[in-house]
Amino acid sequence: MYGIDIFDSIKLELDWYIIYYGIKHNLLGIESAREYVFKKLKENETLSEEEFELSWKIKDLLEVLETIEKIPNIQLNSKKQMATAKNKIRIAIIANLRESEKNISKLFEKINLIYEVFDYPFDMESFISYMPTDDDYIPKEHTQEENEKRLLSRLDSFIHEQIRLYII
Repeated sequence: MYGIDIFDSIKLELDWYIIYYGIKHNLLGIESAREYVFKKLKENETLSEEEFELSWKIKDLLEVLETIEKIPNIQLNSKKQMATAKNKIRIAIIANLRESEKNISKLFEKINLIYEVFDYPFDMESFISYMPTDDDYIPKEHTQEENEKRLLSRLDSFIHEQIRLYII
């Protein structure tokens, strides 16, 4: 599980949809709700009663989710909002792995797991190590280092393209 700090380096704006989706799907820890409240306090944002409650009352997953569900003006049944939240978390996790994992083999093992966790999204196929290439590139005709560089380049392009979708 991750914390909300994974969003800092890529400057993606957090919201309760991201927190809710992440906690519900075991991608973010339940303490992420508290961390988000503290972040909002530091930024002098007005908080609802439910948000204040999340700053001190975190006992279990169900309680945290139920409290988030009560926050005014949050439409957790919005498929569009939840799809956006899912994608932002996916990008943040991938960018965090890219930044923190220096061992290329381990990086791609972890990226392959993220590919699975997020139900094999089509847009990730170009940098998944075990997927066939989508062009004339033949990995067997290249060294492992060349293949890794190619995958890293495609991963970096993906990260930058995805972040651009959400940067205001």
